[in-house]
Amino acid sequence: MVLKPQVEVVGQVLGLPGLFSWIVPTLIVLICVWKIGSEKWNFGDLLASFVLIVLILLYYYQDVSQIFLECSRIMLGVCLGAIVVTAANAGKK
Repeated sequence: MVLKPQVEVVGQVLGLPGLFSWIVPTLIVLICVWKIGSEKWNFGDLLASFVLIVLILLYYYQDVSQIFLECSRIMLGVCLGAIVVTAANAGKK
């Protein structure tokens, strides 16, 4: 109930009517937080983190195209980082 107005904004951006605009995003957040809080870190935790990031971006931007732009920037940074690390490790051998 603490973040109800913010969560409703996310639900309305997703096209959910009325009470569902609060219930569905809340359940998604709770499931993601539960998964991240589990004992082992694996692909599910990475996916849960990504879902939480997308929900936060939905609240701030309220535009799906802007979120795709931000996600592509993040992925570009991750890919460039992986290339640099791979090149640095190859240079050491």
